[in-house]
Amino acid sequence: MEGARNAGFDINRLLNKCDIDPELLEQTDIRIPLEKFVLLSRYTSGNMNDELVGLLNKPVRLGYFHTLALNAVHAPTIEQAFQRIITFHNLFENSLYFELKTQGKQSEFIISRYADQTVLNNFGIEFMLATQHRFIGWLANQRIILNQVKLDYPEPFYNSEYHYIFYGTPVLFNQNTISISFDSSYLKLKTVKTEAEVESYIRRAPMDLYLPVHAGGKMTARIRNRINVIFTNTEKAPELDNIASELQLHPQTLRRQLKREGTSFHTITAQVRRDIAIHHLGAAELSVERIAIKTGYTEPSAFIRAFKAWTGFTPLTFRKGLSTST
Repeated sequence: MEGARNAGFDINRLLNKCDIDPELLEQTDIRIPLEKFVLLSRYTSGNMNDELVGLLNKPVRLGYFHTLALNAVHAPTIEQAFQRIITFHNLFENSLYFELKTQGKQSEFIISRYADQTVLNNFGIEFMLATQHRFIGWLANQRIILNQVKLDYPEPFYNSEYHYIFYGTPVLFNQNTISISFDSSYLKLKTVKTEAEVESYIRRAPMDLYLPVHAGGKMTARIRNRINVIFTNTEKAPELDNIASELQLHPQTLRRQLKREGTSFHTITAQVRRDIAIHHLGAAELSVERIAIKTGYTEPSAFIRAFKAWTGFTPLTFRKGLSTST
């Protein structure tokens, strides 16, 4: 609401219009129903003719994201979609400059601030990072698992919310750059959405940005959940044959279904292992040896090699980087 207030809008009227009690703004641990927040976002941006509700140096006029999305959806790959999105953003020179850098197995989507322009509230930064991340994943119909998030400002009081904003990815504060990093292999994914689906996405906006995102289709999500349970309960790597038997499927049938969703049992298992490892490295409660066991490795050396292949870092280097945020 800060952008709207700064622009002279009656905040209480905006909130009441969306059936939100204005007194909730005085509380820090309250959530409101998603549909009310979506209504508030639409009503506020519509009244301000600004999709970033006054948070950037210049208004982001209505239709901005729609035009960006229509441009990006026709890119054949995620890398090319990223480039189209970045080019579109940078045309307007509005508070932030965007770029994509790739080095080896790691890619980084970077946001830089223009020195002579302002960002009214850092929520604008977080919104732009989260929006790009989720929209790119939507284009590929696969969740892009992040390795790290960097922010150039101090840790805010609502730091626990980053677990939801960035799906549990470790967040570093007071950094020299603002960025999200991920495995470069995601850039090779095909763009699978259509212009008609973009129109539907925009009609729902910003609803989809606040819904949980899972990689692949229904079977992928089902297998991912089952693998998570197995690691939690047994700390042993799951076997495809056993899970197929639980689902009353032939192993080859399961392989084919996952392939149709653009993934494989091996890929899902590796992603779950990586998520578990990154979570525990960020928490700093367990040793690397213990994390190796939790991710189903009997030898720490095998875990270290796998983690470096996933992220480009050894577990200790990754953890050392996280410690700079405290």
